[in-house]
Amino acid sequence: MTKGKQSKREMILKAAYELFVKKGYLDAKIIDIADAAGIGKGTVYEYFDSKDAIFMELFKTEVAAGYEKLPDLLNAELDCENKLKKYIEVELENTSRYTFSKHFVLDLLLKSDAFQNPALIEAISQLMTDKFRIMHQIIEQGIKQGEFRKSDPLLATVAIMGAVHHFISIKFCPVDLSQFASESQMDELDQSDFLALILNGLKA
Repeated sequence: MTKGKQSKREMILKAAYELFVKKGYLDAKIIDIADAAGIGKGTVYEYFDSKDAIFMELFKTEVAAGYEKLPDLLNAELDCENKLKKYIEVELENTSRYTFSKHFVLDLLLKSDAFQNPALIEAISQLMTDKFRIMHQIIEQGIKQGEFRKSDPLLATVAIMGAVHHFISIKFCPVDLSQFASESQMDELDQSDFLALILNGLKA
């Protein structure tokens, strides 16, 4: 793809993202996206067949692509504690890599009405299932190899993934925690300490 074509493609995606957040996925039209990008409606169709295709490209490039190498963790030459650490690192890196906004998922999936797109629901469901499977297998490996104490792998996966997702939401989503900690303290939340807390619990 030439530089010019790549630039127009990015312009379309950026304009679409902003319109989906501002007007809602259902109300945003191809002509609106074209106008916002400063190009003709026909030019949009040179890159994308439909509005759905634009939206799914946003999801794939901004969200799903960051997890493509996650399955490699299962066969990595690491102990399971470090596999868990790498898993958390991938989650944090993905949340901070969004091109258009650090609140990309929050804006696009919650502020717009994009969840009325069946293809998106299916894509998110598949991504979450794949992530859950990988975490579950890491925990099963750890239990089998004696690194983790014997416990229900399913319950452990639910608990750890819930903790990871909330840790990420606190660091990257606009949650007001000023009554608990200063902004600098929130920025200094350490993922190594977080991992240690997950593995060791609160018990003294």
